[in-house]
Amino acid sequence: MCDVDKVHILSFAEVKQAAERIEDGIIHTPLCEAKISKCMDYEIYLKCENLQYTGSCAERGIRNLFCARHEELCTCGVIVPSIGDLAIGAAYHGESLGIQVTVVLPDRTPPALAQRCSELSADVVICGETLEDSTNYAKKVHMETGQILLNPDDPDVMAGLGTVGMEIITQLPEADAVIVPVASGSLLAAVLVACNKLKCSCLVYGAECAKVPKMMKACQAGHPIGVPVVPNLAEGLNTCIVGRNAFATIKGRLDRMLEVDESYIARAIITVLERERLVADGAGVCSLAAVIQGLVPELRGKRTVCIITGGNVDSSRLARTIHRGLSACGRLLRFAVPLADNRNGLENLAKIISDEHAVMKSLVTEQMWVQSDVGTTWANVVVETANDEHSENFKDRIRHLFPSARFAVMDLNDKKCKR
Repeated sequence: MCDVDKVHILSFAEVKQAAERIEDGIIHTPLCEAKISKCMDYEIYLKCENLQYTGSCAERGIRNLFCARHEELCTCGVIVPSIGDLAIGAAYHGESLGIQVTVVLPDRTPPALAQRCSELSADVVICGETLEDSTNYAKKVHMETGQILLNPDDPDVMAGLGTVGMEIITQLPEADAVIVPVASGSLLAAVLVACNKLKCSCLVYGAECAKVPKMMKACQAGHPIGVPVVPNLAEGLNTCIVGRNAFATIKGRLDRMLEVDESYIARAIITVLERERLVADGAGVCSLAAVIQGLVPELRGKRTVCIITGGNVDSSRLARTIHRGLSACGRLLRFAVPLADNRNGLENLAKIISDEHAVMKSLVTEQMWVQSDVGTTWANVVVETANDEHSENFKDRIRHLFPSARFAVMDLNDKKCKR
């Protein structure tokens, strides 16, 4: 349980001091009006923290910690358990400030990320299946060697993250609301402190994946509470419990906490990529996904800032995520239809798909296990459509021509195909 007597509640003075410390060490990222505002009832702005050198706002907190405790860290070194953003950020700023960094990554970490950390002179240790396993190993090394364990709930890390909130109000003094993705809660707590000080009328919301609702559960219980970590697209937000200092800072001050469905996170990734021309990971777009899902109707017509916290996604995962997003938007359709088992069967199907202006992505025929007559084969097809309306029109056309056609829809929430 969160004992207020033993936690640190972040102050604006600490955030202001952090801003001065890290002034020359981080990128002051742009705040851009989102192009999708033109097709929605919201006036959305994007704070593009994915444009930091290593691709996430974690750099701000790490830089502040490394500068504030530079002499100690140079002597002892730093060990960082992470699934991505903290690791690459610590490796980069450790190299620039002469601090030896050891990063501890789970087995499932993309090889490219481990390689990037190594190129930045960090020692890389691969350990455990989950972040919790890596954290336990890092704690053990910390006790044995005296290396400083980097904790995202550290007050200096939180203070550095608060500079995101300072920049938002400086860049857009008219901001009515800020939506913040929630991992350990440090970013949310720090942005809340900054916004409340600089513009008390600005609402601050938190957003997290509904599959790992650690902040929502903490708010309901009144103290940090552990939740199971279920794999999802917002991997960078996957922590089993929020930080004690972060929660103590947030408690009683947060305007709303939002739980976002994974399917809308997939849609948001596609939207940011296609409309905004930005690469962001699932964790990074969680704030925008909350708006797309319609969780904040009270913000219609108001200037709403969505923080895009990161863009550290490897190419193979990005490719899989794009396909998930297209499926969630209804733009990838999978269906099966019976065809005459002759030279005209597939030709006729291809012509129908072409006439409907859809793009065939794959086609597999099934003959051996078909239960109908021997003159019939089933074609399993995946096509891409332009939008929801095009998709529905295509379905209607196929069902009219093939009454026994079966469509499958991917439900990201239970990973099952519904027919």
